[in-house]
Amino acid sequence: MIKIFSFRPIVLIGLLLIVGCSNVEKSKSSISDNKDSESVKNELDTAFKKMWKNVTLKNATEYFKTDVSDNFFTINADGIVQNKSELLADTKRLEMLEILSFEFFDQQIKVYDNVGIINGRIKAFSEGTYVGEIFYTAIFVKQKDIWKYENWQGTWTKDSPPPPSFISENELE
Repeated sequence: MIKIFSFRPIVLIGLLLIVGCSNVEKSKSSISDNKDSESVKNELDTAFKKMWKNVTLKNATEYFKTDVSDNFFTINADGIVQNKSELLADTKRLEMLEILSFEFFDQQIKVYDNVGIINGRIKAFSEGTYVGEIFYTAIFVKQKDIWKYENWQGTWTKDSPPPPSFISENELE
């Protein structure tokens, strides 16, 4: 008996169509997730730029009221560890951040649910003269739709000149 029609090719084609369509849906979902993560990375980059603009003697008090986590702490490149109120009281450091100019590079942004981690490097300049380079990590936590500045950690690179001291003369005595 000659078979004119076989179900195997039809079943195979049906399976390929189902698998193919589900992969298209996964790809669409993946593209959507990628767009969402890019928009979140853009939000974090904006939060970082806002932070850097406002961690100065002139702007810190207001910025720290609205955009900085209550759990904030920093470990600076010179080894000084400070919480939110200690950094606000450190006018010498805030003034230094205001008068130096900075060049940011090698920045990477990673997002883990409501936590954003930004790593990179900064070159610091005083009146156009190179004064050092720092590896940094800045952490932000999303609270009530605002990326709050949570943590800073900086480390001088091995090629930097000796870092300046931010300890006041009163503290040395």
